[in-house]
Amino acid sequence: MSPARESSLEAVVRTFLCAKIHNADQYKDGRPASEWAELYGGFYAAVIQHAAKGNGKFVKCLANGVMCTFRHPADAVQAAIDLQEWLQERRRHPGHGLSCGVGIATGEAYAFQIEGKRIDYLGVACDVARLLCEQARGHAILLHHPDSAMGVDFTIRSRAGESAHRPFGDYFQEMPPLRISGLAIPVRRMAIHWQATPGEYIAASPIEPVRGQNEEETSPAKTYFGKVSAFKKERGFGFIQYYSDNHEYQEIYFHMTYVVHQVPVFENDHVQFVIKPGKEGRPQACAVLVLGSRMQGRVESCLEDGSGFVTIRDQDAKILRFFFLPQEVQYQGVRVDDLVEFTAGSGSESEGLTALQVVRQEEINNVGQTSDVAEQLVIGAIEHAVVTVYFPEKGYGFAKCKRNSVYIHVSELADPEHVPGPGDHIEFEVYPGRNETYRANNVRLIKKKGLDL
Repeated sequence: MSPARESSLEAVVRTFLCAKIHNADQYKDGRPASEWAELYGGFYAAVIQHAAKGNGKFVKCLANGVMCTFRHPADAVQAAIDLQEWLQERRRHPGHGLSCGVGIATGEAYAFQIEGKRIDYLGVACDVARLLCEQARGHAILLHHPDSAMGVDFTIRSRAGESAHRPFGDYFQEMPPLRISGLAIPVRRMAIHWQATPGEYIAASPIEPVRGQNEEETSPAKTYFGKVSAFKKERGFGFIQYYSDNHEYQEIYFHMTYVVHQVPVFENDHVQFVIKPGKEGRPQACAVLVLGSRMQGRVESCLEDGSGFVTIRDQDAKILRFFFLPQEVQYQGVRVDDLVEFTAGSGSESEGLTALQVVRQEEINNVGQTSDVAEQLVIGAIEHAVVTVYFPEKGYGFAKCKRNSVYIHVSELADPEHVPGPGDHIEFEVYPGRNETYRANNVRLIKKKGLDL
């Protein structure tokens, strides 16, 4: 065999654009591979088409995204705006709810040439563009550039900006500096304000107005994920097993007073939490969010494609935001300020928390009810109910009993092989649920019909 020819390197200064489908894993969920491939193929073609208009060139495919390169940052920013406006128009039509985030960075990189064909780039600018793309949630465009790149010929425009006669400087929103491992100086970044108002963006961060962080200010508490290894219900405390910063499994103490919304906790529940000093300075888990729990929140924002954000507050009155996709909204759609019930879920690090099976409180109250007043259930009593909805792939659902909504979980099915469905009748033991609701324990399917619920 002849030895492979050595690749050549060329140092260049380029602007890199990374565009990635937002919440791609949730779009994939439940879709055939062929359908996802068609969706990604259309997104890929759109990115390449809009990049080409600004003399941009395709570099490579990323996980659920695309990287292109430009000679001037203005061309990359304009291509990103044109892409986002194109997607915005598509979202006006049913069945086209795709959204993406874009990260743009300018700097030096090395162009790899193998047998005369450039195939890839390597450098900090590439890494920054990918990282900003991960952070650019929901229709956002994040830009990093050296000051020298912002010349007088740097002009951008958007339809919303032109209709509002927006001056050039109003397109840029300063973000807190981004610290990157291996770089001594934090990376400067801007959000490109291309839409009519910041509230139209899908994410609270990085689009919300923020202030810069001083060097001496402490950074936000790090979030950890773990599993409840033990819980003493009668005493209200327990322990969480998690993977520590030392790359070891450890246990940490938590108390019910620091569980978000005071939801019931069970052993083996998966949780998200932060670590703070407790008694005598010993670490303890705070802001403990039980994933998979049903919660009540308020819709903070909605977009034309039906997605948006639900917010709740933890025990320190800090806001927690949950992103939801339109397919997660049950029954009718939701509006800003609607009170909703949802299941707390966790996406990737960049996607943050997610709201699953979102139902308006009004819908919950109306399903199967002939009166506005629900009869109180007795804890520990054996009751009958009719299943209103059950999600086999999620492992939970709801039933109606004397005008109460009762939560059902697969772990409480007497026979997991017989999954309940809408209209089925069940017998169960009443157990306290979350937020003064009820949970069904020891659930058994029954054949009896015509129950007066």
